[in-house]
Amino acid sequence: MISAPVVEWLQLIGLGAIVGALGQGVRLIIGLKKVGDAASAQTSAGTQTSMADLVVGSRILISFIIGAIAGTIAAATTIAPGAAISPEQIMGLAAAGYAGADFIEGFMSKAEPAVGTPAGQNAVGVAPPAPAGGGAAAA
Repeated sequence: MISAPVVEWLQLIGLGAIVGALGQGVRLIIGLKKVGDAASAQTSAGTQTSMADLVVGSRILISFIIGAIAGTIAAATTIAPGAAISPEQIMGLAAAGYAGADFIEGFMSKAEPAVGTPAGQNAVGVAPPAPAGGGAAAA
């Protein structure tokens, strides 16, 4: 039989993971908008590019996992098990998922190249937009 404090900790960790992943979902929506804009820019520059060509599904999954972990850490360090949870704390967990994933992915993209990222793409799995005019950048 599982004791009450263990159940409270599991509930807190589960809440942190779910809300942290939701925070990452908000970040994903913003990122998809940017990817759509990049695809439009490349298409208007003469290169036929769709959003599907620029999105890397495995990176999206990893981002959700990172958001869930960040939310879990935030929940475990800021909320007492069994305590009443306020809406502000829920928003804080979502913000931790958003910011935590952003920070960790930004740090990792600078630390070393992403494993499995196709050549010509940046660390978030999006190909950089082609220079205006379709030619090489002026030196």
